[in-house]
Amino acid sequence: MIKKIFFLVLLTIFIFNSDVYAKSVRGIIRNEVKPTIQAIKEQTKEQIRESLNQATNQAERNKIRNEIREKNKGLLDQIKNQIKEKLQNLKFSARIEGKITSLSNNLINIQDDNGKNYIVNITEKTQLRRRFWGKAELSEFAVGNRVKVIGRYTNEEKTIIEAVLIRNLSIQRRWGVFFGQVVTISENYLTLKTVNRGDLIVYLTNETRLKNRKGGTIKWSEIQIGHKIRVKGVWDRDLKEIRETEEVKDFSLPFLPTITKTE
Repeated sequence: MIKKIFFLVLLTIFIFNSDVYAKSVRGIIRNEVKPTIQAIKEQTKEQIRESLNQATNQAERNKIRNEIREKNKGLLDQIKNQIKEKLQNLKFSARIEGKITSLSNNLINIQDDNGKNYIVNITEKTQLRRRFWGKAELSEFAVGNRVKVIGRYTNEEKTIIEAVLIRNLSIQRRWGVFFGQVVTISENYLTLKTVNRGDLIVYLTNETRLKNRKGGTIKWSEIQIGHKIRVKGVWDRDLKEIRETEEVKDFSLPFLPTITKTE
């Protein structure tokens, strides 16, 4: 009996091992099915042990074992039904890719390359990831971002998805150092013209260190258009932005003295 149960569980894991939902299936078995299996195992052992102590011959022992196994057959059927139900829910799994057309706190609307529109529901269990699998926040998502969604269809038309994983292919963030020239400047950001990466918007934070070329502290108001600067921060390749800016170093400050020729 116990061997049959474990064989069924192992077979289920094997079938879905290469699928993205393998982790979910294992979670289902661990959280819902495995405790039931353990309960049957302990109950069966205890029942057999107690009953065999009262048996007087081998025929009675065999009869006791058969009766207990028959009694627990209903529990085995219950486990099979649990697994069948879970697998049925995963049968029509959704895997789509497209661009975000709109978004709110708990859902995003996506249009795939064929023009089909989807409503993707986000729950507390939905994992949000960046292009290179770093953890993301929904606040980082924007209209026009390209995303991949894995989840489960919740309607017959297969247009509404309960998402398990949303991977934003447009969020490519990494820390870096960037050199360039200031072309515009505002209250809390500036535009940096770089040689290889084009124009980047650099956002100032309360923690951003502002320094001159000698390492001295300067004010934001001292940085001017045309100054050559170095920026350290987190670069978003798709949005062409630098956020979480750690340092801005202005190599045009302090001003170099002007040398005049004398006759």
